[in-house]
Amino acid sequence: MSVKPRIVAALVRLYPASWRREYGAELNDLLMARPLSARVVGDVLWSGLRQRVRTAEPSTLVGLAMLLLMLSAVVWSIAGAPPGGRLTPLLEDSSMTLPTVVVKPLMTELYVLLLVGCGCWTQLRHRGMASQSGWAAAKVTWLAGVPVMLAGVLMWAGVLDAAALGPADAPTHPATPLSVLAAPLFRLPESWIWGAVGAQLGRRISRFRHNPVAGS
Repeated sequence: MSVKPRIVAALVRLYPASWRREYGAELNDLLMARPLSARVVGDVLWSGLRQRVRTAEPSTLVGLAMLLLMLSAVVWSIAGAPPGGRLTPLLEDSSMTLPTVVVKPLMTELYVLLLVGCGCWTQLRHRGMASQSGWAAAKVTWLAGVPVMLAGVLMWAGVLDAAALGPADAPTHPATPLSVLAAPLFRLPESWIWGAVGAQLGRRISRFRHNPVAGS
C-alpha cells in the first residue's frame, strides 16, 4: 500500500464508527481523488474532531475535562510543595475509618452538581434507566481519580511522598500509597447515586418539554 491510501485511511478513522458506516466510503473516495494539501488535511481533522465531540458520551466529555483538571492540580501540588507535603492541596484526613483520606476537589458541592448534571445530560440524550446515568457519573469520578491513583502508584514505587491535611490545613501524617489509591474509588458509589438523581431531573425536564402544562 502506498503512502496516500494509508494517510486517507487514518484520516477516515478519525471519525466515529457510526459516521464511517454511513459516509466513510464516500469520504475515502473523495480524498483519494484530490491532492492532500495541508488545508484539506486540516479540514478533515477539524471535522473529525467535531464529529467525535458530537457523538461522545456526556460522561466521556465531562470525565476527560475533570481528568485534565485533576492532572494539572496533581502536577502543580507536586511541583510546588516541599518533600513530605506533596499532594496536601488535594488530600485531607477523613473523619471515617474508610477511607482514611479523601480527595478534596471530589468532595465539594460543585462536584456533586457536576455529577448530577452529567446524569441529567445522559438521561436527556438516551432516555434510559437511572442506572445508566448512575454509571455515567461513576465514570466521571473514575476518570477524575486517575491522576490521584497514578500518584499513589508513584508513592508505592518510592518516587513520591505525600501528606494529608487536617482541618487546619496543616500536614498531619504521611498518606500511605494504598490510601491515596483507594480515595477516588470510595467516591464511586456516591457518584452513582448522584448520577441517578440527575436522571430523575432529566426525566422531569423531558416531561416538561413534551407537556409544559402537566410539568408545571
